[in-house]
Amino acid sequence: MRVELYWGSGSPYSWRALLAAEIKDVPYESRLISFQNKDHRSPAFLEMNPRGRVPVLKDGDLIISESMAIMSYLDHKGPKNPLFGHTATETARIWEATSRVIYDLENAIRAFVDPILFSPPAGDSLTRAQAAAGAVHDELRRLEEALARHDYLCGDTISAADLAAFPFLMFVLRAASKDSVKSLEPHFLPLEQRYPLLAAWKARIETIPGYEKTYPPHWK
Repeated sequence: MRVELYWGSGSPYSWRALLAAEIKDVPYESRLISFQNKDHRSPAFLEMNPRGRVPVLKDGDLIISESMAIMSYLDHKGPKNPLFGHTATETARIWEATSRVIYDLENAIRAFVDPILFSPPAGDSLTRAQAAAGAVHDELRRLEEALARHDYLCGDTISAADLAAFPFLMFVLRAASKDSVKSLEPHFLPLEQRYPLLAAWKARIETIPGYEKTYPPHWK
């Protein structure tokens, strides 16, 4: 029986879960919800997740919310490509890197992206984005350093840490491409010039079979 994945276009947390399902080759039914129509606030959705957040996975009577919990569940559902490692050391290193993504990278990127994508263009939104840009560069430099040692954040194969970080890099690039912020310094584009190893890593992830199905529809 296929699991059901409820997700929203542009949600980096949803993107993680979709990528995990594709990499693990777990059959799933895509349940795209509309933020504009407030599907995530509907009684049916709130019954699954009272916090009204995506993603949500439904497997029969089992309901799981939160992207990392869903990734962990999918990792056990499919035998291919273990996302959390084979050994205790590998698992610890992957969780170590993933925790840095969740607590450091995410916070830095949201501080930069939210004023650009989710605030009115007038007012102090660009000032707030500019103030946050330095911390984002600090985090991207750390990713670049990790990728100098191997192809992925925790070794030579893709892991949960990569899937946690990738949608947030894409979030930065989307925000940085807006005309209103192209004057900000230091800028993030072109990625190939500023962070060549990150650009190569991004390209590798984009070759994942099924990747196109996970790409936010409203970004196309």
